[in-house]
Amino acid sequence: MKHIFKFLGIATLACLTWSCADIDKDEVGDESKLPNAVYIEGADVNPVTKLTVDAAGGKSSFTARAANKLGSNVTLKFAINEKALEKYNELNGTHYKLLPAKYYSLSAENLTISANNISNGSIDVNVKPLDNELDASTKYAIPVSIASAEGGSLLNSSVTKIFAIDRVLYTSSLRQNGFYLKTTFNPPYTNLQEWTLSYAIKLDQNKDNQAVLSPDFYSRVTADGGLQMKVGETDDPKAFAKTKLQPGKWYYIAWVYNRQHVKCYINGTLDTEFDVPKVETFTKLNMSWGAFVGYVREIRLYDKALSAFQVMDNLYIETPENPNLLFYAPLDKNTGIKDVSKNHHAIKVYTAGSDDATEYNQSLITWQDEKFPE
Repeated sequence: MKHIFKFLGIATLACLTWSCADIDKDEVGDESKLPNAVYIEGADVNPVTKLTVDAAGGKSSFTARAANKLGSNVTLKFAINEKALEKYNELNGTHYKLLPAKYYSLSAENLTISANNISNGSIDVNVKPLDNELDASTKYAIPVSIASAEGGSLLNSSVTKIFAIDRVLYTSSLRQNGFYLKTTFNPPYTNLQEWTLSYAIKLDQNKDNQAVLSPDFYSRVTADGGLQMKVGETDDPKAFAKTKLQPGKWYYIAWVYNRQHVKCYINGTLDTEFDVPKVETFTKLNMSWGAFVGYVREIRLYDKALSAFQVMDNLYIETPENPNLLFYAPLDKNTGIKDVSKNHHAIKVYTAGSDDATEYNQSLITWQDEKFPE
């Protein structure tokens, strides 16, 4: 497409120089004179498409087309391009793995676009229901490319579409009531000029000063559902999310810090942003002290400021092998209360109000079955 736009720019300049009255005469406006190529529609703007898979499976589609009407028949061959997936991961900091071939199929592996046409319908990507053989924490994708175009040429920058599997997640969450969790980072993480702290919560009710997480700053929910990042003794009214949290609803919250500038994402969408005093050391991670009553899951600390795409892509679950994870507690029944990152920090469970004195009986902890998206 870049070559096409470049050519169009030249045509526009010509129009201004010689006057638009001469366009037809000089054949500048004749599409048949433009260079032609075949590509996957939309791949240049959105190379990744989410493909939701539930108990019945899932389906998505793509369209291969030519930039202009073809002068002769062009036969396309489609193939799975694992190298393109690896390149995308490298460039975008993602961790997609190729979905095993037994779980998916294309409705066609070859397609012919006839002369005087630009396309010949869409190709379906069909995915079977995913079983327990696949690790739920692994992100899978299907990278489809136009491998060849017999009788035509390819626009190489737009011949691949990646279908990222958005798996309906059947999991569980921890009910937090009467206890709190604590991790001490020894040695502390220092000089973190950028980081991301994310977690998911569902409140029982709105009440004042529900401490959610307290590393070397204070994350809390106020009586009216206000979500605040409180640094030191500051009480900056700008450091509140615009969204008011409601009881009984899941919220996925990410604080993304980059050199004192913070972006707050809620459910994958940028909610607000503001500046704070320096928070570049993490000595501990306190989870509630018992002031928070409700459900919690997916507590993560990264050593980088995640992009908007990464926040959304990691919304419900993360890959423990992500090298940027400093701490990761999924808090599901199968995993229990455990840091599954490469660092394996110990998480202690204390009785609320005990000041780290009394360990809580973890057999009393209850778990709730969950389905995401809700």
